[in-house]
Amino acid sequence: MLVQELGICLAVLACTGIWDFPSAALRIAEKDLRTEFRRSYEILSILTFSVGSILICSFAWSGGAIGTSPEVGAAALWIITFFASILTFTTSFAREADKGTLGGLKTLPCSPLAILTGKIIYGTALLFVVECVLIPFSIIFLNLDLGARFPALLLVCLLGVVGLAFAGSFVSGLVMFSEGKTLLLSFLLIPVCIPVLMPAVSATEKIISGSGITEVLPELKLLIAFLFMITAVMILTFKFVLEE
Repeated sequence: MLVQELGICLAVLACTGIWDFPSAALRIAEKDLRTEFRRSYEILSILTFSVGSILICSFAWSGGAIGTSPEVGAAALWIITFFASILTFTTSFAREADKGTLGGLKTLPCSPLAILTGKIIYGTALLFVVECVLIPFSIIFLNLDLGARFPALLLVCLLGVVGLAFAGSFVSGLVMFSEGKTLLLSFLLIPVCIPVLMPAVSATEKIISGSGITEVLPELKLLIAFLFMITAVMILTFKFVLEE
């Protein structure tokens, strides 16, 4: 039954301009990124929070001198990334609802999924910027010895960030009409992001411990499975989320 409904949704999208889907999503993401970097204090606050958290973890757990255990290093990296994602997605759809620009998005000649995809691209880009700053600081201040395993860590972080972007954008759309949306987003993201955080932390721990990419394939498969699952949920439900 689910497969049939997915096929119907994809057929409807194909009849309503599927070929314009990537262009619309990219333009929405570009609009959000321009807005975000025009008000650079928000991204700077997220980066400051991430770097400050790594410094606190460094002195709290390793004393700034000895190496951090793989379990602690992996947990610290992803907990900080998770809280950075909360700061990122708090304004994703809420900004559109508060400023009254959501009506303009609804009138665009594109599907609701194109709007959501644009928000996902926007969130992925911001979290990737955070990771580009967070990973080097984690290696330096948590004394993580990665060596040739650095590309494997990047792959895990990329899949994890994409998973957080999918979950965060979808939940942000769900709560954008709610009172106290900021607090509600924080509470809802915790259970939704657990399927991303658990395999991401496990894979990161293995890589820090010395494992290669082949040893973390089960965790990577779980991350990819989550992306397929939440994509199916979004295809079936997001058109109703935009309705007040």
